Amino acid sequence: MLAPIMLIQAYLRQNMMDFMLFKKRAFLQTTFLSLCAMVFVSACSGNVSPRDNSDPVESGEQAPPVTGGPINPGSADNGEYRLEISATRISIREGGDSISVALRVVRENGHDAPINLALTGRNPADESNMRWQFSDVSLEGEETISDLLLELGVARSPILPHTREFTVIATDGNIAALTADITVEVAPTTAPDVYLQIGQSNMVGFSLPGARESNDGQADAPNGRVLQLNVTGNDDTNFPSAAAFTNVNNVANLDSAFVTALDPLHDGFDFSINGKASTFIGMGLSFGKSLLDSTTADILLVPAAWSDTGFCKTDASTSFLNIGWNVTAPTDTQNFAGTLLHDRALTRLNLALDQSGGIFRGMLWHQGEADSNSDVCAAVYEQNLKALVASIRTNARVDARGPQARGAAADVPFIAGTMSRGAEFNDFWPAKEIVDGVHRNVSSIIPFAASVNNDDLVPPAYPCGQGGCIHFGARAYREMGQRYAIRMREVQQR
Repeated sequence: MLAPIMLIQAYLRQNMMDFMLFKKRAFLQTTFLSLCAMVFVSACSGNVSPRDNSDPVESGEQAPPVTGGPINPGSADNGEYRLEISATRISIREGGDSISVALRVVRENGHDAPINLALTGRNPADESNMRWQFSDVSLEGEETISDLLLELGVARSPILPHTREFTVIATDGNIAALTADITVEVAPTTAPDVYLQIGQSNMVGFSLPGARESNDGQADAPNGRVLQLNVTGNDDTNFPSAAAFTNVNNVANLDSAFVTALDPLHDGFDFSINGKASTFIGMGLSFGKSLLDSTTADILLVPAAWSDTGFCKTDASTSFLNIGWNVTAPTDTQNFAGTLLHDRALTRLNLALDQSGGIFRGMLWHQGEADSNSDVCAAVYEQNLKALVASIRTNARVDARGPQARGAAADVPFIAGTMSRGAEFNDFWPAKEIVDGVHRNVSSIIPFAASVNNDDLVPPAYPCGQGGCIHFGARAYREMGQRYAIRMREVQQR
């Protein structure tokens, strides 16, 4: 069982997330009211931009209260009423606390018509994932004060620090509307970006032994911002029973659940040698390092692949617990394997999300060889792959993006790669062509998916891995990691 302190942390984190989700639902229910006020704005003339404020209001802080007299830093006046705003520059963190800006309308010359408030971004990108509401969207009679509450949800794609521009609009629907500009300095979430690695041997990494080049400055050198779940190795010692696939046996050391990623990722970190004895590499570390420039967060890799496995039975599944990637127990047990690898992948993913507080950013899949040896399996490969992706998207633990990022068609990217064309595999047989076709057309089969083409990663430029060209070699894996990262970013930014 988990150590008591980890359980307490998990409990507090979950309760805090539940509270935040409740708050966001209530927030969204009233947001549309502020948008409705836009219908009153037909011609915004005579606008006056408020003066700048060099000290932005931070997330979780309240802008200066409106207590009387003109509010600094800015105001706008059309002769009938004046719009005053307590802050024209604010700072907000993605997924963090909401921020409040005080507004006041001062009526002049006996003006008594209702004044409606609205907010709009300078462009659509400014409004992306930003939620807002006014405490009072229409000021009537003696009402003069309204608070603007802003909150930035976590985006599908990691973001970098940037600035957004918004305009507050006040109008009575008759005379010229007033506007006041707000500059929002956006800080990205600090939650790590979590990526799940699933499939068979080419996702595990079967380069030739001794391929790892992990000294400082070398191709496979660790990076302190690329972490991994410290998983136990794929063998019957660590997984002696079906129950082991869904319990804490999945983590090599509960006191060090996350370590700096080091090849081979699917081996546990050995603290007695301060490293890993095996010297194979895969694509995962190259993938993680390739994404560092596009995020300020740490990257957390969750290795969950197993060699010689698929939806179909293989030598591995027939000799050891019938392990497989099926979502539900197959009715055709003569041809198809079980569900333990699907179950283990979700166990590892949810453990990583829970203990890190991270954001589920995407899945990497490389598999197909095991299902290409049977016409029966190849015929339903597309169906089985769709079910696998839908299940993981649905059953992954809800993170800071909220429940809208879960479900069969959720926008969690899925990236699949084509199988090796090296040497004896230059030409595929009919069943393998079917499976290959699913990989190449995955973007039209599964929403928010993309394919990586590896056809050119063949000898002599890219030597093969252990056991022949069914496995890619080290140079190819490093290139594949970069290609997966490019496709991941493309899907995240759709």
